[in-house]
Order: sequence, then C-alpha cells, then structure tokens
Amino acid sequence: MHPYSAGAMRFHAVGTMLAVLCSAPLFSQSPAPTQSQVTIVKVKPDMSREWRAYLTNDANPAVKKAGVKQRQVWTTATFGEATDYVIVTPVQSLTEFDDPTPLARALGPDGWTALRAKRQRLINGSNTFLITARPELGATAAAGYQAKLGVSSRSIVTPGHVADFAKFAKDQTAVLMKTTAKGVYISQIGLGGNPNEFITLVLFDSFADIAKFAEAYAKAAAEAKLQPMVNGTVMNNEWRVYRYVPELSIIP
Repeated sequence: MHPYSAGAMRFHAVGTMLAVLCSAPLFSQSPAPTQSQVTIVKVKPDMSREWRAYLTNDANPAVKKAGVKQRQVWTTATFGEATDYVIVTPVQSLTEFDDPTPLARALGPDGWTALRAKRQRLINGSNTFLITARPELGATAAAGYQAKLGVSSRSIVTPGHVADFAKFAKDQTAVLMKTTAKGVYISQIGLGGNPNEFITLVLFDSFADIAKFAEAYAKAAAEAKLQPMVNGTVMNNEWRVYRYVPELSIIP
C-alpha cells in the first residue's frame, strides 16, 4: 500500500489482513467464538464469475446444511493479489475438523467429492490457517456497523518480542480510533501458520477516508505522545486492502 507520512508509517508495524468485520468472523465482535478459520483462495483469472456463482449456488448452501450460520467473504480491493478471496468462518471447536467433517457428513461421500471437484476447477490454490482474536488489543466498530473496506497487514514478530508488539498495538489502537478508522481487529495466527505472526485489520468506509488517514493519524499520535515500537520488534510486514462482499457471505 502507498506509504504515508513519517508519523503514519508507525501504523504498519501493528500488522494486519483480511478478513471480514461486519459482525462476526475474522475478528469477532461477539464474545465467542474467539477462533476463526481463514482461507485465502486464489481464483483463476478467467473464472471470477464462475467462482462467485459457485459460492452463491453451491458452497454457501452446502455449509449452511452443515450447520454454519455465519461466514464472511472479502476480496482484493485494487491493492493486493487481484484474484484473491478471503473466507472467514468462526470455529466453535477443533473437533469440527475430525474426519468426517460436518460438511462431509451433511453432503455424503458423493456430494462432498463433487463439491471439492467443482471448487478445484475454479482455483489455482488456497491456504487455510487458524486465528485467535486478541480483542484486548483492538477496538470493535460501532454496533450495527456494516464493513466496507479493510486495510490488512500481516506482521511477523521477532521471537521474544510478542509482549513489545502487544503493548504498542494496544497503545496505537487508541490513536487509530481518533482517525478516519471505524474499527481495529487484531488476531494471532495459530495452526497452519507462524504463531509469531499477527493480523491487524483496520476498517474504513472508503478510499477517501484512507486518503485522509495519514494527516489524522499524525495529529492523533502527537497529541497522545505515542511512543514508537521497540526496535527490532517486527521482522516483516505485508499490506493488502480488501472489500467486504455481503452478497457472497452468510450473515446471521
């Protein structure tokens, strides 16, 4: 993402993704569950329309049949991999992943095989991992807020510096909420990824609000006397911008 002013550049150190933040999944606004399954799907460039039809007509009805009551779908908004879709589903218990899974039981062997085959024809690959919400570090959006855009940053924290990262993230969230940001969701990656990696999703209403962010952040950080993050805390940081897609999501 385009770099901001020197003051705002401290923002990227917080980390953060995708995922989803209307009312549940990625960084859940409700007390439970605290874990979510995140799947990043790389759709074939010429299969975008078919992929959206697959989610609407095949995947969503199937997971509803399996008992899933909410699921968020995000897609790249200009800045990031053009054909990426991020699917975030709350996890009640890891027993959901024992064989056969609820989805496989609901569809039966033939239905489950057919669904997977159709999905594989539309994508170039996918990556799935578990995240645990860290609500004490972030700030939820106002009740009833409809997510629109999310600036996501994935931060790999240097071993031994997780406490430093957490302290800065919490202090910075207070500053972020005095800008054009609508909510800040921070999660830590678990199974399927690097446990020293954090995902921070900052919600905005529009790119116009993102454009105003740098000036607002610099002012708020100066007023709060925000201290910089301890040197060496973050090893690597990667930014993306995602747009929430309500018509492809499962909304309670």
